[in-house]
Amino acid sequence: MVRKIRIKPKDKRKHIVFFDIDGTLATGKIVPKSTKEALKILRSKGDLVFICTGRNINYVRNNFSEFADGFITNNGRLAYFNDEVIFDAPIEKETMKAIIDKLNKTKAGYVFHTKSHGYYNGPDDLFYLLRENNDQGYLLKGFDEKDDVFYNFDICFHNFDHCEEIKKELEEMCIFNPHGAHLSADVSIKGTDKGDALKAVADKLKVDISDTYAFGDGMNDITMMKAAGHGIAMGNGQDLCKQAAEYITSDIDDDGVCNGLKHYWLI
Repeated sequence: MVRKIRIKPKDKRKHIVFFDIDGTLATGKIVPKSTKEALKILRSKGDLVFICTGRNINYVRNNFSEFADGFITNNGRLAYFNDEVIFDAPIEKETMKAIIDKLNKTKAGYVFHTKSHGYYNGPDDLFYLLRENNDQGYLLKGFDEKDDVFYNFDICFHNFDHCEEIKKELEEMCIFNPHGAHLSADVSIKGTDKGDALKAVADKLKVDISDTYAFGDGMNDITMMKAAGHGIAMGNGQDLCKQAAEYITSDIDDDGVCNGLKHYWLI
């Protein structure tokens, strides 16, 4: 059911609208036609569009840069505007070591992301599950956590019982965002998330938080939606994401982004 909360934005105020990718802006790499048209209209009015995702910056730029003015990547630990890094919060070394110890204990496959590549450790068969979910050449095998700066990580698992085992081991430190039927998940480390980056972007660009809007569908979008002035859940979103929203729009393939922007008179 769509919630009937409707607030018209103030005239002549610049707004920033933040969009998750998978399940919100796109299915795979396919952006619905109505979403493309809606974003074009939104930006033509002077409002800004930021992609806000667990994905890495290479993937976002290669596949979605035409739709946005800026990017929040790595589940909120990096933010870019006009090719400038405006928020940068890498994982602390002690935190990373503690997480890796737990991942190795559960025999998970995992990839930690830098600004340029993802580095994989774990069973060989699980490497291919994650490689197919990234652009060619991005994912590399093996790394030393002491040798680079890392921002977030993904996991893969043999089955959903294995996923629950990993999740239980990490639940005090992390928030899991499962990738549906795919045997993988992206993971936010508690302490820095999409919501923190959203606030940093709004502050940097001098836009009042009440003039920010966030569209999402997954567990890692909840902090973003709560941090924004207005949080919008997709109709296809997870139940907890919907519960956190101010407004629930239609499904991604039922003009969800377009309908959500219209609801708030942004287009």
